Formats: sequence, structure tokens, C-alpha cells
Amino acid sequence: MERRSACGHDPCCCTAAMHRRHTRGSSLLEALGTIASYRHVISHAGRSRRVARAAGGRHLVAALVVLTVAVAVEQEVHIAALHDEVAGLHAQLGDKRELIARQRREMAQVASAVDHLARATAALGERGADARRLARMEESHADTRTLVNVAASVDGGMSVVSEDAGHALEELAWLDRQAAAASDSFAVLTVMLKDRVAEVSRGVPTLWPVRGLVTSPFGTRMSPYGEGREMHPGIDISARYGVPVTAGGSGEVIFAGRDPGYGSLIIVDHGGHLDTLYGHLSALYVREGQRVRGGQAIGAVGATGRATGAHLHYEVRVNGAPVDPRRYLAK
Repeated sequence: MERRSACGHDPCCCTAAMHRRHTRGSSLLEALGTIASYRHVISHAGRSRRVARAAGGRHLVAALVVLTVAVAVEQEVHIAALHDEVAGLHAQLGDKRELIARQRREMAQVASAVDHLARATAALGERGADARRLARMEESHADTRTLVNVAASVDGGMSVVSEDAGHALEELAWLDRQAAAASDSFAVLTVMLKDRVAEVSRGVPTLWPVRGLVTSPFGTRMSPYGEGREMHPGIDISARYGVPVTAGGSGEVIFAGRDPGYGSLIIVDHGGHLDTLYGHLSALYVREGQRVRGGQAIGAVGATGRATGAHLHYEVRVNGAPVDPRRYLAK
């Protein structure tokens, strides 16, 4: 007898239908799972792009900050260098004014001495002229004096006239001697003044010791050894190794030897408490106690001592204190 299901259908047909429904349900679940997986992947990719964009933005901001700081530091260093240069120019101007004022005072003293001597010579000349007039009067009255002397020998009351004439002649002789001495003194003083002016002119270090660019001026600067700001007591002049170094003016070598900082060093005394220093030399051509003239080769450019490369360190000192060498160097 044929079996039917409770619904009145064939059991085999019902089973197949149920299987088909189950299969369709599984496929639907699988499709939904696949869609969910794709959504997860897409969502994860979006988050990755957002993270990447955020990280890139942070790197860009950091780079901009570093660049801004670097530019600010560079500008600060440049501004500080400009301030130092302006301060150096002001100091140089003040030194020039002081030098001109001192030279004017010295010239005024010389002019005053010459004027005083001229007035003294003129006064002596006037007194000499008066004495000579008296002498001529005395000569023109020689006969009268003879008679007076004869009369005076008879009567002592007339001896005063002869005594006055004798005093006049003695004063004339004394004035002649004084005028001659003053003339000689004036000539000697003139020669001494000329010699002194020439000596001072030769001794003033106006000559450049070596040709080259000034790579480090006088005054405060940033240490080339990374030690912050420092005082540079001279100027650095760039030049090739071994180039001759010449004396800035005539004078006497008071030091020629080694120094821990300056290396091979020469110091020249130019008189008037004025010295010049030549540092980092590779060779010394002079010795202590030797007289040198301006422009004479005294050493060679080097890099001895505390130096970063071949150059000449040049200083000028007044009373032992360093001053800007450009006060004296010819333009």
C-alpha cells in the first residue's frame, strides 16, 4: 500500500523538497558570510588608509617643525653676527677718533714748543740789536770816551760813563752767545723732531703682514671649536701655507718661539708701548733682540698651535691690551 505523508504528499518528494530548502538556506548563509567578510576587509582597508594618512600627516608636521627651528636658528646666528660686526665697526670708529685726537694733541705740543723757541729767539734778537746799537754809539764816540777816560783819571767822578759802556759791551757779548746757543738748540730740536716723526712713522704698523681675506675679525665671535662665544683679540688672514709674513712696521723682536695657543709666535716692539703679534707660523726668520724694518719677511704662514688650518693670526697691542689691528692698517 502506498505511504503518504501527513500532508498527503509522497514522503520522497517531501524529503527532496526539504533538502532543497536546506541547501538554499546554506547557500544564503554562505553568501551572507562572504558579504560580511568583504565588508570587514573593506572596512579594515579604509582604516589602514586613514592610519597611513594620519601617520603621513604627523611626519609632515614634524618635518615642518624641524625646518622652522633650523631657519630660526640660522637667522639668530646671522643676526648675532651682524650685531658683532656693527659693534666692531663702532669700536673701530672710536679707535680712529682716539688716534686722530692723540695725533692732534702731539702736533699741538710740537707746534707750541716750536712757537716758544721762536719767540725766545726773537727776544734774544731784539736784545742783541739793542746792544749792537749801543756798541755803534760807543764806537762813534771813541774820541769822546778817550777824553772822558783822561778826565776821569784826573777826576774820579766821570768813571761812571766808562763803566756803563763796558757793561753794554759785556751784555752784547753775552747776548751774542745766547743767540748762537738758541740758534743751535733750535736747529738741533728741529732735526730731533724730524727724526722722531720719521721714526714714529716707520714704527707704526700700517703695513699688512700678508695678503689675503680677513676670515675672522677682531671682537666677540662663535668659537671654531664649539665652545660658544669668545673674544678674538686679533684678526685671522687666510693665506697659503708657507707664504712669507712681513713686519707691519719697524721695531725690535722681543719674542720668537713657541706658545701653546699661538704655536710658532713672533712679537715685535714698535716703541711707544705698541706691539704686534704674528701667530700660527710655520717658520721663524728672525731672533729675539733683532731689529726689523717694516715690510721685512720675519716668518711664514702655517697652522701651528691651536689652529683649524693655514692662516695668520695678527694682533696689535697698546700697553699690553689688544686693539683692533684695522685701526692702523692701511686701506
